[in-house]
Amino acid sequence: MKPNFGQDKPSVHASSPQGESTPLPAVSRRSAGSLLTVPNVIALSILAVIVLGSLLAPLIAPYDPNRVNMAERLAPLTSEHLLGTDTLGRDVFSRILYGGRVSILLALAVTAATMLIGLVVGTAAGYFGGWIDDTIQAVIHIFQGLPGLSLMIAIAGTLGPGVQSIFIALILTSWADFSRVVRGEAMKLREEAYVEGIRVLGAGHAYILARHIVPNMLGPLTVLFTVRIGRVILSIASLSFLGLGLQPPTPDWGVMVNDARPYFRSYFHLILAPGLCIAAVSFSINWLGDGLRDWLDSKNSNEQSLL
Repeated sequence: MKPNFGQDKPSVHASSPQGESTPLPAVSRRSAGSLLTVPNVIALSILAVIVLGSLLAPLIAPYDPNRVNMAERLAPLTSEHLLGTDTLGRDVFSRILYGGRVSILLALAVTAATMLIGLVVGTAAGYFGGWIDDTIQAVIHIFQGLPGLSLMIAIAGTLGPGVQSIFIALILTSWADFSRVVRGEAMKLREEAYVEGIRVLGAGHAYILARHIVPNMLGPLTVLFTVRIGRVILSIASLSFLGLGLQPPTPDWGVMVNDARPYFRSYFHLILAPGLCIAAVSFSINWLGDGLRDWLDSKNSNEQSLL
């Protein structure tokens, strides 16, 4: 029998939940090579508009967000005030722009700090194992056994309202999830043949972790980081709404929703504008995170099928 050199194209398969091998559609490999799908582009466009508007707020905001003018209290939507004014006569559009800066920058800082703690703790637990893993897992189980929202509110209420209390409360209620994911990735990577080979050649733990373990976890961590930002923005808005986060007169979306609550029946746009911004940013970030995860999963699946 003559060997077949390229006459038949290899078929790409994926495992079904029952373990059976089913062929992937032909479009799967093309979609795995690109993130520019229509939903992703829409989500990225919405996020870009809000982020750029927030970053450029000092240039494009028509008024000072804290400028009080009781003569224009609860003014309707006009060319001078695109989204009207609030109960103190402050321009709602200007406060929306500046409020995005506070929420987004704080969410990025909280998520980055949480990811750093989770990366260090989870890597140590997954790579070294033994009593180190057992100790860290016991602490993680304690934090994961507590209701996250209740713990976050309790910490913020104990520390008092402000940026510092939000920062600490969100980190303490989020690091365990990051650590659990990192631990699983580190345990999987430490058993790879190339890691064993490098260890046999005399490489130290620091070299293996810095050059081979941590870099190979960046894909899943990027997805987790992206999705987590949307959740943190919702948590910041929730704490501010409850009076445990940012405080007036700081322009913040959660604070604006809380301030507009008594007037939403007659002036619904006061609560609609910041609420839509919170929903749009969270939706866009979560959608992009899901798209990035699907792209990485498809890419890895296709690469393994072609081996």
